[in-house]
Amino acid sequence: MDEALNLESRRRIYQFISKNPGTYLREMERDLGMQPGLLSYHLDYLEKRQLLRAEDDGYRKRYFPSDRFRLKDRKVVSLLRLESPRRILMQLLMSGSTSFGQLQTAMGVSKSTLSYHLKRLTEAGVVRARRVERETTYSVDGPEEVADILISIKESLESDAVDRFVDIWRKLGR
Repeated sequence: MDEALNLESRRRIYQFISKNPGTYLREMERDLGMQPGLLSYHLDYLEKRQLLRAEDDGYRKRYFPSDRFRLKDRKVVSLLRLESPRRILMQLLMSGSTSFGQLQTAMGVSKSTLSYHLKRLTEAGVVRARRVERETTYSVDGPEEVADILISIKESLESDAVDRFVDIWRKLGR
């Protein structure tokens, strides 16, 4: 491992990903001020030496330190790094099992937007949908684990809503 991180640029990339798990190429390019080609080369190098793992979330290739996140956790982090899925997950964590209508009211988004994100969250196995008669309710699958992941990456999300959620979650003693 030491040999792979001998170069300053690789060390900076690895440290950035450690602080910002689930980051993607354009974020690193912007925040580290590196050219995409050079950055891609070093990311490949670190991946081949198993210091990093990449996860394709369907839109972006996201990078994680290889020693910190299991596959399901990487999927959760990838979703938490997106604002709408993060807001939905925080709402579900706070309210528990919630109907589509209640969730739509709380989120203040259109039906199609909410349906789209809920579909992605359920397909990823992060949210469970349960049909009761004519109504579907949604809940987080493994709420404690999802909250723990959110808390562990809160510094890299820069969101007042996340800070408030973490404060409330801790006050509730969860």
